[in-house]
Amino acid sequence: MFSKILTISRFTIIESLRNRLLLLCFLVIGISFGLVEFIGDLAITEHRVTQVAILAAFLRMSAVVMVTLFVVSSTVRELHDKTLEMILAMPVHRGYYYIGKLIGFLYIALLIAIIFSALLLLYADAEQTVIWMISLFFELMLVVALSLVMLFTFNQVPSALTAVFIFYGASRIATSIYLMAKYPIIAHVSMAQKFMDSFIEILTWLLPDLHRFTQTEWLTYNTAEWSLLLPLLGQTIIYLIFLSFIALFDFYRKNF
Repeated sequence: MFSKILTISRFTIIESLRNRLLLLCFLVIGISFGLVEFIGDLAITEHRVTQVAILAAFLRMSAVVMVTLFVVSSTVRELHDKTLEMILAMPVHRGYYYIGKLIGFLYIALLIAIIFSALLLLYADAEQTVIWMISLFFELMLVVALSLVMLFTFNQVPSALTAVFIFYGASRIATSIYLMAKYPIIAHVSMAQKFMDSFIEILTWLLPDLHRFTQTEWLTYNTAEWSLLLPLLGQTIIYLIFLSFIALFDFYRKNF
């Protein structure tokens, strides 16, 4: 069992290298460095804070987009090239295939998090950067699992990408929207307002609290502590298991 899973993971990693994913990572690093140095020269005050804030936000979004695009495009290519059918024709359970692909994608996510965080060492505290990097890896783990769920659900690149980015964006802002709805500047109570408040509250319970992950404030003002990673790890494990169950359920019921 483990040999089959590791083999699938290894070929997933090899595919990422053949697709020049590392080259794209270093290209993003170069663009980020040039952009931050240019913006830093324009900043009148808080030179370092401005650089770190822009760089962290840009690298975080770049990592999310790159991981999503790679996971979706790689798996769709296997579906269209009949590679998946060939693998499933062998004595390989679908669960082994999914776990193997998941491990391979998580390795790639870890590699991207390390490469991107290395650039931040030029501008931010080393300990804060390590905490930020671990949190980014947790966030990318959820992005990988969510991408697989949406891909097995829609089987099309545009639909899967759109769904992933919608859910990711909703997870980032759901808590903020709930707080604004819960404590409005001007109170206006109506049935529609109560319904929306209840709907948003349900979303905050269902979606991961991504606004607590990989915060730029950690790097700009050195506010991160190692204890912050424990609740983030708990959320990551819970949602990773939950999303994997959904993906496997959809995967097993499909005929390829």
